[in-house]
Amino acid sequence: MTAQLGEQSYGKSRVRVSRITRGADRQEIQELTVDLSLDGDFSAAYTHGDNSAVIPTDTMKNTVYALAQQHGIGSIETFAGRLAKHFLDRFSHVGSAVVHIEERPWSRIVIDGNEHPHSFVSAGSEVWCCETRITRNETHLQSGLKGLQVLKTTGSGFSKFLKDGFTTLKETDDRIFATTIEGEWPCVNLAADWPAARRAIRAALLKVFAENFSSSVQATLYQMATAAFSSCPLIDEISFTMPHQHHLPINFGPLGLAGDNSIFVPTDEPHGLIRATVKRGER
Repeated sequence: MTAQLGEQSYGKSRVRVSRITRGADRQEIQELTVDLSLDGDFSAAYTHGDNSAVIPTDTMKNTVYALAQQHGIGSIETFAGRLAKHFLDRFSHVGSAVVHIEERPWSRIVIDGNEHPHSFVSAGSEVWCCETRITRNETHLQSGLKGLQVLKTTGSGFSKFLKDGFTTLKETDDRIFATTIEGEWPCVNLAADWPAARRAIRAALLKVFAENFSSSVQATLYQMATAAFSSCPLIDEISFTMPHQHHLPINFGPLGLAGDNSIFVPTDEPHGLIRATVKRGER
């Protein structure tokens, strides 16, 4: 019996690195988690146990640290491209490199209205992310964010939906809306300022969420995409994943109490899950 090797790749996952940029009066910190994957002529390692062409994943890990030391990080989009290109430039048998990076943002602690020069507070679950795939002929880059948790206590409803014999959900024009936004977009112009684009898109998403009445998660998602296109002319496509994280009102009837729509049970299991890709229309 014979076997034939199909698609293969290998790499190093969850390489964590922090880099401090020290100025005279102000310091910056970046905290990244990097995943690297290589594809190429590695078949002998699988079929014959021949490791002569295998770049150890420990070397990949050390390369992350070395390039961060030698060149700094800058934007995660730039750093991802530098990492991927390093392996293609150095090893002729590597056909493609994929680098996925997540950056945990840190905000400066503000004391008496002034930003502290070297003390920071976590931004919570939010991370900034990108992924680049570089071959001998092409470079593809995506940027985005995820873990952006938002909630509003009113300004949301859900009504006039399809009902059948299994429907128990009541219509409402006033409910809590909580979600964790994940968004990503292709980066066609590799030289553009993608951190600035992320900031503009993020601000547009939050403005829509806060100010627009939400008739459904789907409607809010589409409004966010439209606002993202208006705020960032660099992008022509954006994809969202938005779970609906429920806050269920308590039924006080069995307790002999009157409810006033102020006490809820937050729950994320089960939850609704809405995904969509939206593309820009004609400019």
